[in-house]
Amino acid sequence: MKPWPIEMKSVFLFQSGPDQGQHYKFNEVIMERMIYFFYIFFQGIILFQFTVFVYLYYISKRRELIFYSAFLFLIALNFFIADPSTFGWGDDETVLNSNWFKLVNTPIVIVANVFYVLFLIEFYSSITKHKLLFKILNLELKGLILALIIFFTLFAFGITSDLLFNILNFIGIIIGVWLMIIIIKEKLPYTKPMVLGFASNLIGTLLTVFMLILLSQGVKHLLVSDYPFVFVKLGVLLEILFFNIAIFKKWNYQEKQLVLQQAEKKLAIEKVRNQISSQLHDDIGSTLSGVSMYSHLANSLLEKGDHGEAKKSLHIIQKSTNEMVEKLGDLVWSVNPKQDSLQLLFERLEQYGLDMCRAKHIDFKTSILISHFNLPAENRYQLYLFCKEAINNAVKYSDANLLELTVKENNQLLEITIGDNGKGFDFESVKRGNGLDNMQKRASELGADFNIHSKPGEGSLISLKVKITQ
Repeated sequence: MKPWPIEMKSVFLFQSGPDQGQHYKFNEVIMERMIYFFYIFFQGIILFQFTVFVYLYYISKRRELIFYSAFLFLIALNFFIADPSTFGWGDDETVLNSNWFKLVNTPIVIVANVFYVLFLIEFYSSITKHKLLFKILNLELKGLILALIIFFTLFAFGITSDLLFNILNFIGIIIGVWLMIIIIKEKLPYTKPMVLGFASNLIGTLLTVFMLILLSQGVKHLLVSDYPFVFVKLGVLLEILFFNIAIFKKWNYQEKQLVLQQAEKKLAIEKVRNQISSQLHDDIGSTLSGVSMYSHLANSLLEKGDHGEAKKSLHIIQKSTNEMVEKLGDLVWSVNPKQDSLQLLFERLEQYGLDMCRAKHIDFKTSILISHFNLPAENRYQLYLFCKEAINNAVKYSDANLLELTVKENNQLLEITIGDNGKGFDFESVKRGNGLDNMQKRASELGADFNIHSKPGEGSLISLKVKITQ
């Protein structure tokens, strides 16, 4: 192949007579010109896509873009150095038989495929956790790195790498088919454009391989002897088109999810505000009303000289204000964004349990085995109050000498148990007392599974299972 103007070569198949031969020769000239312009167009599209994706990576920092950009650049480089006459920088036979070409061509293809696999891993990592898919991709990645090492070893000893190149193509075809089957079978997101992209590349590669086989068998045809790689280029071009569709579909979906998450956060904030308002009105408001009433009563009793009763009223006021300060402290703590981890929540509960148990000479033990994850602020507050109520009830009513708080994760559930070795109780007879109704209400607001196991003389065990979000 040579740059335009091209020295046209005619291959006459099934010709009879000079007029028919001239007709076929004219058709081949037209076809060769079209293929030549397609090659130039293809290279331009690849480089344009490379530039666009590098720019998009610069503004978005999405790693899948830089991996795919590297893949496109290396593909363009491979086609450029493998077709010197088309791009006007050298002679095909001289370049393709040179040592430097044999040294760089296969590694460029291997490294391009490394970035291609990295792109697929990054693309699917944020939308699926399919273990087999990632196992195959990681195995292919390791295989490509091993192939690169083998190539340079063979080249150092002067051994041809044509067989290695063909093996890589064969394995790549098998893996491509396998990935297509997994993506279709599991109905992974963006299935259709990704599968169409894989299929386009696969078909183009198979057709090019078929053309090369025909060439080795001595078949003479324009697409066999001069332009066998037109099919793989068409496949790559279609793959780029479909992958662009898949990438932008994914971005569009993620943008919608981001908008939805922001809306949910706003609703959560509004819910917390309403909850704080309700809490201030119900708990703090009623406590202040009681304080006001008892202060008037104490003042009246002092005027009458009834100091004993006045002292009782002042004691109630003191107790109420202490409770109010504690409730306000809990409320402020729960909405503080710096306290949004469950680890900090259970550290606060642990300190509360130690302080409560110390006053009653109860041994308090904890086992907290959780990773870093969060709950919405309103759920975190309800969870804290639930556990605090359970600890408070056990300390006040159980007559125990041991209280244990256990927290662990299990299958996306946060499992909390609070147990004591106290006197126990008959759940049916006391279920409306001792704060159990409040605990049931908080568990319902959490959407949690709440259970109490207790028998007289056998202690009590309270368990709560809450769904968690990473």
